[in-house]
Amino acid sequence: MNPARTKRLSRSAAVAVPLAAALVLTGCSSDDDATASGEVTYPTVPVVAPGEGISLGHDDQEIGDTIPETVHVGEIEPIKSTDLIAVAGGFGKLELGVNALDPVTGVAGSRFVVGPGIWDPVIHGFVGETPADPAVLAAEVWRPRGSRGAADFTVSTYSGNLLEPAEVLLPDYARVHSRPGSNAVTSDGKYFVTWDDGLYGVRVVDLAAGKESGALQVIGCGPFTWLDGHELYSVCEDTRELIQISIDDAGVPTETKRAKVLPDDFVSTRKVTWAADAKKALLLSENGDVYVFDFSKGLPESAVTPIGNAGQDGGRFAGNAVDNTGRRLAIEYTDSVVHPHSARGGDVVKIELHDASNFAPVKTLDLAALGLTGITSMAFSVDGGTLYVLGDGPEVDGETTQTIVGVSSATGDRVSSAEITGNVDDFGTLLTPQVLE
Repeated sequence: MNPARTKRLSRSAAVAVPLAAALVLTGCSSDDDATASGEVTYPTVPVVAPGEGISLGHDDQEIGDTIPETVHVGEIEPIKSTDLIAVAGGFGKLELGVNALDPVTGVAGSRFVVGPGIWDPVIHGFVGETPADPAVLAAEVWRPRGSRGAADFTVSTYSGNLLEPAEVLLPDYARVHSRPGSNAVTSDGKYFVTWDDGLYGVRVVDLAAGKESGALQVIGCGPFTWLDGHELYSVCEDTRELIQISIDDAGVPTETKRAKVLPDDFVSTRKVTWAADAKKALLLSENGDVYVFDFSKGLPESAVTPIGNAGQDGGRFAGNAVDNTGRRLAIEYTDSVVHPHSARGGDVVKIELHDASNFAPVKTLDLAALGLTGITSMAFSVDGGTLYVLGDGPEVDGETTQTIVGVSSATGDRVSSAEITGNVDDFGTLLTPQVLE
C-alpha cells in the first residue's frame, strides 16, 4: 500500500472511532478486544478480473451469498496512436473525466477520473500497447478535510484496472505550476518535470522510484518545460535568455547553459506547446510575436527572431498548437479584441493554419468552413497529419451536439466530421497523447 493511501485510510478510521465508542456506551458491547478499545478494522475485498457470465458497465449482476461481494474489474484499452485525449469541461471541478477519443468516429473509449483540483488541470496521456502501460498521468490535489488532515499533493499514473494507480505523494511544500507547457514527462517515461510556484524553479519526480528526486531554484526564468530527453529548455524573460537545465541519472536538475539570444522587445506568455519529433517549441507572445525555437542541436547560439506576428484587426489571438513534426501551427481567434483570458474575451470563431517555418498562411478555418456553430478546443494528431477541432455542431430545434472535425494539416481541407458519443460529460479540452520511448 502506498503512503498516500495509508494516510487517507487512517483518517477514515479516526472518524469511525466515536461511533464505535457510542455503541459501547449504549449497551451494544462485545467481548472483542478491538471493539472494546474503539479500534476499527476493514475487510480486504478481493479485486478480480470478470469471468464467464460477468459483464461490466451495463448488466446488473445477481447478488450472491458471499458478503462482502467480490469486486470485479476490467482492464482499460490502451490509448492508440490514432486517438486523442478528451478532458471534460468545467472550471474549478475537483474531479474530471478523461477519455481516450477516436477523433474520426467521435466515439469516447477508455475513461479515467482524475482529481486535479488545480487552476488548469495537469493531465498527460500516453500511447500504449498493453493495459499495463502508462495511460494517463495527473498532478492531483486531495483537498484538506478539517481535523482529518491537510491536503495531499500527488502525481498519479493510471493504467491497468484503474483501482491501483501508481501514486507519488509529493512533499507538502510542492506546488505544481499548472499552465499548459509548464510541466512534462520525459520521453522515456521516467520523470515528471514541472515548474514549481513555491520554489520558483524546477522540481523533478522520479515516477519509478515514487518520490521527488531533485529540485532547482531559478528565479526569473520559466515557467516553460520543453523536454528533449533529459534536457530541459525554458526562457528567462528579464535577461532575454534561453536556458538549458540537465537532469542527471539520479533525477537531479542542474543548470548547464544560458544564451542571451532573445530580442530586446521579447515579451513572454502563459501557455506554450512542443513539437516532440522536431524538437521545436512554439511560443506566441502576448504582443503577438510568433517564435519557433529549434532545440534539435541544443541551445541556440545565434539571435532568435519571431517568424511573424499573429495580431489581427477585429479579433484577438487565443489558443495555439504546433504539430509533432514541427511543420504546421494553428492559432485560435476570438470575435472580440479583448484578451481571451478575460471574462468578456469573446468566443473563438476561427482558426488560422500556418506553415511553422515562415508563418505563411495555409487556410482560414472559420465556423462555416468547419461546419460548426462554436469552437471549444483543438489538437493535432500524433503523426501531425490532421488538425482536429472540437465544437458545437449545427443547431437543430434549438440544440447542438458536440462534434469533432478533422482538417488536413497540409491543405486545411476538411477530411472528417463526427458527433461525440459515449461520453459522460461534454468535453472541454483536446490533448495529443505522448509517445514514450
